[in-house]
Amino acid sequence: MWDINAPGRPVLVTGGAGFIGGHLVRALTRAGHRVRVLDDLSTGRPDTVAGLPGVELVRGSVLDPGAVATASAGTGLVLHLAGVVGMRLAADQAGLAYRVGRTGTANVLAHTGDVPVVLFSSSAVYGLSDGRAPLAEEAPIDRSVPLAYDSGTEGYATGKWELERLGAEAAAAGRPVLVVRPFNVVGPGQRSRYGMVLPTFLRQAAAGQALTVHGDGSQRRCFTEVTQFTDRLLRLMAAAPAWRPGGNVYNIGSTRETSIGELARLVLAATGSTAGVVHVPYERVFPGRSDVTGRVPATDRLRAVVGETRWLPAAEIVASMSAGRPGSRVRVPAT
Repeated sequence: MWDINAPGRPVLVTGGAGFIGGHLVRALTRAGHRVRVLDDLSTGRPDTVAGLPGVELVRGSVLDPGAVATASAGTGLVLHLAGVVGMRLAADQAGLAYRVGRTGTANVLAHTGDVPVVLFSSSAVYGLSDGRAPLAEEAPIDRSVPLAYDSGTEGYATGKWELERLGAEAAAAGRPVLVVRPFNVVGPGQRSRYGMVLPTFLRQAAAGQALTVHGDGSQRRCFTEVTQFTDRLLRLMAAAPAWRPGGNVYNIGSTRETSIGELARLVLAATGSTAGVVHVPYERVFPGRSDVTGRVPATDRLRAVVGETRWLPAAEIVASMSAGRPGSRVRVPAT
């Protein structure tokens, strides 16, 4: 286990200049920890962590073993978040997404000593789920499942599956390893550039543009507010039972489902936009790929360790993210 209340050696956060990474870095600094961020800044931004007390930014890639070894020197914990972010970028750079998942994780495990490590996987390892039943961590996942999600070519989901496999091997060899599977984490600081649906809707609404919905909008997601995500993660990391080999994989996310069509309506209502919605065939945006119908996490394992969570509904998240945007008239729509 790792004690967040006992700052000691610095914490290494790969990908710490990104959206989730930045929130985690800030949470760690508030708890008094020194943090070293390793980020190649391909999607992260220096200003995400600039000016934070006790934070050092090292520019480099997890694909570079030397950069990993240098950044991890003297650290006492590793949070490995580095990855290709967003559906659009993951689709356009499938090979890179796979290498970051597999080779990047291998480098992190090989060149950071034997300190505890938290590996960030993804709900994408569950593949093309339909949402009919909650997705449980203990269910075996064959490599073919994420490979189908990646349309038969090794990409983002397959790379995350490899990350988990490497983590399981390291845990079996005695290293403290925790694997987390985030579910649709959203919140302040998330950008639309790489295909993230909620910030894309908010940007379009602010610009007076119609919101672009892929398909008929019936596909469902469970949106998780980022500060709730980081809080539950830190609680999980501080619990000794969470690190047990064989039981060290955790879904972290809301169990509240929201269709993409409903999300669009919430954004229009929260911002006061009258631009409406335009439907675009998913196949036109992502040729050769299939969309996920629904994806709900089983959270029994998480709840047993960190307790109950009142996950924020999408309406509250949308209202919070809309605040301060030009032209928005923020209100919490009825749910």
